[in-house]
Amino acid sequence: MILGMGQEGVVRRVGDFVEKRFHPGAIDASKVDWLGGALRGTMPFIPEPEWMFSEGTWALRYPWFETLPAEELALDEVRDFLLFCLDRSLVCANIKRANFRRRPGGGLTFIDIGAWIVPMNVDYFRDAAARAFALASLGWTDEELRQRSRELREDSALTGLQGFADFYRELLTEHAHRQWKTAGLPEPREPSPASDVTLLIKACAMDVSVLLTQVRHIVVQLEAPRRFARRILLVDPFPGPFLREYAPGDLPGLLSSAQCLQREGTLDEIWVAPREPEVVAAVNAAWFGLACDATHSTRGVPITPQLWCFDQIRTRYVLQCDLDVLVGRCDFGHDYLEEMREAAAPDDVLGVAFNIPQPTGVASRPYDAPPGAFVPEVRCGLLDLERVRACRPLPNELVDGRLERSWYRSLEAHQQRHGLRTLRGGDARTFYVHPPNVLKTNEAFLARARDLVGQGRVPDVQRGQWDLVGAAEDWAYAKRRESIVFLIKGRNAGLSRVRRCLASLAMQDDPRFGVVLIDDASEGLLPWQLGPLLEPLRDRCTLVRHAQHAGRIPNFRLGIRELCADPEALVVVLDMDDALLSRTAVGRLRAEYERGCDVVLASMFRPDKPTKLYHPDFAEPRRHWGGEVWIHLRAFRKRLFDAIPPEDLQLDGRWIEQCTDYATMLPIVEACRQPVYIPEYLYFHERSTPRTPQVRAVKDDIIRRILAKRS
Repeated sequence: MILGMGQEGVVRRVGDFVEKRFHPGAIDASKVDWLGGALRGTMPFIPEPEWMFSEGTWALRYPWFETLPAEELALDEVRDFLLFCLDRSLVCANIKRANFRRRPGGGLTFIDIGAWIVPMNVDYFRDAAARAFALASLGWTDEELRQRSRELREDSALTGLQGFADFYRELLTEHAHRQWKTAGLPEPREPSPASDVTLLIKACAMDVSVLLTQVRHIVVQLEAPRRFARRILLVDPFPGPFLREYAPGDLPGLLSSAQCLQREGTLDEIWVAPREPEVVAAVNAAWFGLACDATHSTRGVPITPQLWCFDQIRTRYVLQCDLDVLVGRCDFGHDYLEEMREAAAPDDVLGVAFNIPQPTGVASRPYDAPPGAFVPEVRCGLLDLERVRACRPLPNELVDGRLERSWYRSLEAHQQRHGLRTLRGGDARTFYVHPPNVLKTNEAFLARARDLVGQGRVPDVQRGQWDLVGAAEDWAYAKRRESIVFLIKGRNAGLSRVRRCLASLAMQDDPRFGVVLIDDASEGLLPWQLGPLLEPLRDRCTLVRHAQHAGRIPNFRLGIRELCADPEALVVVLDMDDALLSRTAVGRLRAEYERGCDVVLASMFRPDKPTKLYHPDFAEPRRHWGGEVWIHLRAFRKRLFDAIPPEDLQLDGRWIEQCTDYATMLPIVEACRQPVYIPEYLYFHERSTPRTPQVRAVKDDIIRRILAKRS
């Protein structure tokens, strides 16, 4: 029984099968070979055929199943079918009612199996989507569709097709969300409260230059999975000279920065220790039973400020630390605070020292101490204030009107007399490192060490050491040696966008790639939020977290020139607020890379311009306003970027801050030998910068100046 006939062949029902016999020359072996793979697992949207070749012609057949004519197409059915095509990276280009059947339970099946089923191409797909929309939403007939099909390929006509832009935006956005969901990334969990622990950070006027950076570091590193009852900064107003002085004191500047931290919510309170002699004398009398109105010891160690603060704290426990400590977290799910509180439970325990980096292979050491040991940890540790206060008066002596011992050495002496203990040990996933004052003037080194310690990444030379040790080469970011490396960079992208960006990498079918992620001093992107999202990429990712804004071009140079090792590596630029749009993106990039291509561009989807398509001009981009070679997705061999002279990335002697896609890609494309454009949606580009005439005018001027540079 003949079911239909057309330009390609004749379709019959033969027993329990549907058979299509192609006219001679209507389809060739290479197309059949591609269709044989592309149509595996496509039911119920497209039948899965078997192919046969005899007497110089091709035929296909598949089991017959009951369907109904699709006289009317529902928009939801069309949407489901197009989502299927996006997921399978193919296009059914010959869209018309006659080529669809409706399944008895609902849903469309496309039955025109042949040359018009093609690999994904955004031009063909947008056209197919517009045709299907016109049939379902606007009620066009097949004949009207045939007569007007040419206009559906024009941007201006599509923008005037009522409702299509919104439909297409929702379609591609739904496809994107379905893709990202396959990564299975966890939703960050908000920290639970630790109502009986106060965080106390101690600072002095000498710390003015690092206060903002260090307080933010300490708080965000420690507040997971539990947040403190209060976060307090204790300021010692002592004017100097300071013990182991490394910088001049600036108390007004320090207090101004502290107030900034309080306004932004990083701190709850700022306490300035008193210097009035009568107040100091009362504190010293209560803690040591001695008449002394000096705040510091004979050696210049601050004593009274911290003891005064202990008297003000209303929680039983205090986690107290010096401002300069660097806190390391390998796992932000590790409940270090609860473990320290549990360790402090025995009656003979006054406190628990914070862990230090443990040797490789040591996962945990039991919290323990012999009777009378160890020295109470002043740099970073938990104290049971109820028990510590009960030890008063602590043993001490006066020398020339000053206390001989610091408060923690006095407490140590009390421990030794009464068999009390301060414990050491703990889980290696959480630790601290203390930078000596002699290293604090090397800001670049200290910033890198702070970042790496914060990530739980320390060199072997640091393991087992309290104080920061090692040379600059020991504290270097890991270089990426993969053949494909994603460079992700951004600032203030927002957690939801960063999550989808990383999900789009975690979902890739081909995991053979590296990542350089540069966070350019974002506000509000917390380490305990980022850590779980990076876990699937941990062994393949080099993370750089700037404490101070660096800028786009410096981050390009850092990520590509310094952190990518292989000159032939394919560097793929992925903005932190964007995402990949296909699980096969890495596979498609790899195919072109292995074919020898040195520049690879691919189509992007923009929700603000959903029907817009881009066609890069590799021949003369500088003559055609950049020739759309700046589009996302863009990838290139590292050596091409390395060869760009610094002046090409500058205007008026300064690094270009806007339109860096033009600044980088024009010289790269002009220098490349084998560029390629992949006409598939591999990139989701959601604009975050405002579009105003003023902004456009500024950017146009920058682009003109970039285009005017030598080719």
